[in-house]
Amino acid sequence: MERELKRLVLREGFRIHAGSWELGAHDFSKANFPGVLKLCRVLDSAPKNHWAGFQIYYPWNEADVASATGVDLVESMLAVFREVTPAMNLCMQTELLTRMPRHP
Repeated sequence: MERELKRLVLREGFRIHAGSWELGAHDFSKANFPGVLKLCRVLDSAPKNHWAGFQIYYPWNEADVASATGVDLVESMLAVFREVTPAMNLCMQTELLTRMPRHP
């Protein structure tokens, strides 16, 4: 997981939002990427009586979204999904495929 998160955050420009959604969430980027151990500590320290989670995302600003076509947006979302699939497969029971299987 460490290798995948470093690839996504440090090389590809993704960001991480981790912790309580209501209290004390942390945002991480290339400038302050903490590594997996600190991310685990952040998640473990979230209040047990509040929703908490981990989100990795590719940031788009409002101007980029407004200037993109619908096709651009869909292709970008699919590209993001392909980039995060290896990390998702490390923590899910069912493996996600990056391509649809071919039917005979």
